[in-house]
Amino acid sequence: MSKFLVVSAQSSPARANRFVRLDTDCRWIYVGQDIRLRMHWEKHLEGVQPRINIGELLQQAAEDLSDDFNEWIDRLGRSHNSLGWWIGQISEKNPFISSIYFDVCCLKIIRDQVQSSSKKTWLIVVESHGLRRTLTNYAQGANLDLIRIDRLSADLSAFKQSLICVAYGLWMRIALIKSWVSLWRVIRDLCNSQSRGESVDSNHKGSVLFHSWLRDDSVNNDGEFVDRFFGILPYHLRKQGYDVKYFCLPLTVVANHSEYYKLLKPLSESRLLFPSHIYMKFADVLKAIFYPFICCRLPSRVPTFRSWSLYHMVAEDRWKQVWSFRTSAAYLYYAFAIRLGMDGRKFSRVLGTFENHIWERAMNLGVRQSNVSDRIIGYQHTTLHWNYHCYSPKSFELQTGGLPDQIVCTGSYWAEELLRRGYKHVNVGGALRFDTLPDNIEPRNRSNSKPIILVTSNAGENLTLEVLRNMYLAFGEDPDIKIWIKIHPHLHLTSSHFDSVFDGDMPQHFYIKEESVPELLSNIDLLVYSSTSLCFEALSMGIPVLSVVPETFIDLDDLRFFPQLRCAAVNHEDLRVKAQKILGQSNDEYLNWLSNIKEPMKTVFTPVTSGTLEAFTVSEELSEK
Repeated sequence: MSKFLVVSAQSSPARANRFVRLDTDCRWIYVGQDIRLRMHWEKHLEGVQPRINIGELLQQAAEDLSDDFNEWIDRLGRSHNSLGWWIGQISEKNPFISSIYFDVCCLKIIRDQVQSSSKKTWLIVVESHGLRRTLTNYAQGANLDLIRIDRLSADLSAFKQSLICVAYGLWMRIALIKSWVSLWRVIRDLCNSQSRGESVDSNHKGSVLFHSWLRDDSVNNDGEFVDRFFGILPYHLRKQGYDVKYFCLPLTVVANHSEYYKLLKPLSESRLLFPSHIYMKFADVLKAIFYPFICCRLPSRVPTFRSWSLYHMVAEDRWKQVWSFRTSAAYLYYAFAIRLGMDGRKFSRVLGTFENHIWERAMNLGVRQSNVSDRIIGYQHTTLHWNYHCYSPKSFELQTGGLPDQIVCTGSYWAEELLRRGYKHVNVGGALRFDTLPDNIEPRNRSNSKPIILVTSNAGENLTLEVLRNMYLAFGEDPDIKIWIKIHPHLHLTSSHFDSVFDGDMPQHFYIKEESVPELLSNIDLLVYSSTSLCFEALSMGIPVLSVVPETFIDLDDLRFFPQLRCAAVNHEDLRVKAQKILGQSNDEYLNWLSNIKEPMKTVFTPVTSGTLEAFTVSEELSEK
């Protein structure tokens, strides 16, 4: 009988080490997304047999389980069809928010490894308390010799995590109220002359209500509003005779009064700002604060998944949702749409970005319920992620009112992909976010000096640290290669993060860069990334790219859609070999590679023209091929 040790990652590794250090037949697996915590366990288990790297196994499991997982979520939707379900994080299927899919994949990996191996001792270090309890139940049902060495400390750790979650939730609720009040004051002051909003007169073709994202770069050096997501579209619509307005709700809680004023003043001066907060009541905010508690039991019934009980994983996710501000913020979108309907406001189009996030669903459900508009348009403003289930609704979700009536895409490939996934009304509007990219891919002047590798991150802390760790292990002792690091603007890493990743001081040939991404791209020889659309921007400029397959996350690499364009490394040794091969290409090899990427790239980003912009005003269906 195999010994099966399930240990909480928050426990001390010393006790586990004493138990297995002399067991030559032991294998161990780390299951979690905290790269620094994993490194901590690796350091204390040096005398044990090497840890099983689950990176490739994780991605294989994700491919195998993907469709079944989506169907399972769809069944839950049929059973719990309600506003609370559709604006909850489990129904969103967002891997950056909910860890259920990651944990399910890890559950499969562990079961397969134990069942297919002759090893007699297994040490499983688990971050998720829900998965730990699930694995405990699995061991008991599989007649394994379950050994519990940290039951008390694991339960205390779970309790501590719960307290942290509660404290964070309370702080976020206070911050959400402050953010809403601040935004209400700014909009009131800027829109006091507009009363409850201007009516559309007969000179306009119709009215368009926009939702976009306000960022630090939403105002240029001349003090003018710049929409990073929709580009010239709002001004094009105004020239075409449409009355265009923007509304702003506090999805984030980081902006203060002065920051809101700076961002919204150019909108107000250009008469693009819609006075959203004049319609809303403080009672809406209070209900939003408490709404996660109303739906805290969703889903109330948890069916098995491939005969596996996921109850404990779902319960853990529900608890996190109760104290998350995202459902509260999403409810504000719903309440806003309802208030517009109660006031009799009507728009010919409601237009926003499309990633099928919960606040988009909330707005769409509210618009339909209140009859604010007959046409909701979602703009697929970026590329699609592989295995990103937000974009993959099944039959029941497609029938609900949470999706847009029409989706406009950046390129023909994405339009065809969304049609394949079941969306009906899809067309191509052009790459508004990427209109500065060159139309034709031209050869680059390759550097004869020290090659430069740019490492980029997405907004995920652990995924970023994992990529940096691999870069350090691959090139930390190679000063002949310059490593530039560009951290995502929404990610705030401290010196302690870098100290962990670099085992102390950062190597002298590693540099944190503050310049803009376009400026950096113009000077590099290779882009190293994981799960970011920046890879397509680099390719459009003739820059080779190399993806790092993560072990702490489901691989969402956009280039998985284009295997002929993709080059991926599964560990730091593989990363070094493949990076050196790319950097060592002859000029003929580089030109041959360049010729192979030109045609596929034409389908990714369609140039913006007056013709493509008509997709936002002409409701036509893209025919299935």
